[in-house]
Amino acid sequence: MRHTRKFLTAAFAALTIGGCFAALHVQGQVPPASVTYVPAESDRLLDNPYIGFVADARYPQISQPVRLAFAKMTWREIEPRKGEFDFAGFEKVIHLEEWKTKNVKIILRVVLDYPEDEDHLDIPDWLYEEIQHKGTHYTLEYGKGFSPDYSNPVLIREHESLIRALAERYNDDPSIAFVELGSVGHWGEWHTWDEEPGLIPFPKRAVADQYVQAYIRHFSHKPLLMRRPMNVAAKNGMGLFNDAFGKTDSTVDGFWQWYTQGYESWLTGEQEPAMPQFWVSRPSGGEFSGAPTYFSSDKIDETIRQAKLTHVSWMGPDAPVEEPPGGPLQANIDRFLKTIGYRFAVASDTHPESARAGETIPIGLSVVNRGTAPFYFPWKMELSLSDAEGRIAAATAAQADIRQWLPGRTDFEEQWALPETLAPGTYRLNIAILDPETGLPGIEFAMDGGRSDGRYPLGSIRIDE
Repeated sequence: MRHTRKFLTAAFAALTIGGCFAALHVQGQVPPASVTYVPAESDRLLDNPYIGFVADARYPQISQPVRLAFAKMTWREIEPRKGEFDFAGFEKVIHLEEWKTKNVKIILRVVLDYPEDEDHLDIPDWLYEEIQHKGTHYTLEYGKGFSPDYSNPVLIREHESLIRALAERYNDDPSIAFVELGSVGHWGEWHTWDEEPGLIPFPKRAVADQYVQAYIRHFSHKPLLMRRPMNVAAKNGMGLFNDAFGKTDSTVDGFWQWYTQGYESWLTGEQEPAMPQFWVSRPSGGEFSGAPTYFSSDKIDETIRQAKLTHVSWMGPDAPVEEPPGGPLQANIDRFLKTIGYRFAVASDTHPESARAGETIPIGLSVVNRGTAPFYFPWKMELSLSDAEGRIAAATAAQADIRQWLPGRTDFEEQWALPETLAPGTYRLNIAILDPETGLPGIEFAMDGGRSDGRYPLGSIRIDE
């Protein structure tokens, strides 16, 4: 239906424009001549925000370039004493300031149960006492740890206080890109050991949703993602993350079928809905299950197929970020990175051959997205005119919503009221997408000939006296 409306709108616009031109001819007037410019598309690897490989934030010295880092936060480390939050300690551990200097954003996940080699607690000692030790100490093939009783009302209440405090710190912090909903299950992956011996009960929806609602109430300014489609995720328009990417049975027979068809939870017996279009408005991410193995020449085609099926924007921290640049896997790594996320290019630009200062001119643009997903933030597109020396003589914020540039082609028209002070001469039309943090161009296009300031030249226009 979405594409049908777009087609009908375009057809109506074409008829309307054609009718206007016909009316001009009837009145003896000639419509202004227009020119079409077709930029050269580039195959180079782009350095763009919110997509690509994800590093482990604890280890900033990596080999491959990244624009995202994953920060796991255990409740035990962030609130060692009730009501006292060690943000400074956590941010030091994840090297937050160093990542900021590298223009790398953080993906945050809170964890209450992280299996390790030794028996331990990932919740604070004070909380362990307040919930009266209720839960399961386990030794499994996953490792050792403690899975709390998620139905415990004290745990639910204190969890909400934790998420509230985190949101007060990070909800408006631009260094935090996304929040993955952990909190429940081993690794915060929304599952517990489901086999005998040692089965650990997983909470039913009425309980589990209370942990989700805490995020919804307090992290109102961050895109939220859940491990798999669930009723609460569908109702609240969340993104999803797949922490078993690369495995065909887990990704295609599991994750992809879950979100396209819905499924019955093997943990609770409850029916969970399909979310086939979730990726249109919220991200699809995750990590590999053994990263380098999926980049060999005999497996890269399947890896890319899974990326296209699930519309992923990023992968990590289990990702080949330690692979040596230019090494034997680099060509396949580059191929994968050119596939995931968004990848914009202008296919054509049509505008009047000439105009006068103060006039409003139409600029028709055709943009292609060669990637698997849109861009998820309301960054502004800018159109500008540069003079013969390359100086920006005029610029305007376009009306286009770049979040609507889905994979494929998007055609639209902008109306630009040129400044009355624009001097006569020949100018180059440029396009850019501005980063709201800096006010400067912040997204690379897959086009040749980009300017040093991040703008991309299109066609020329003559401004007459």
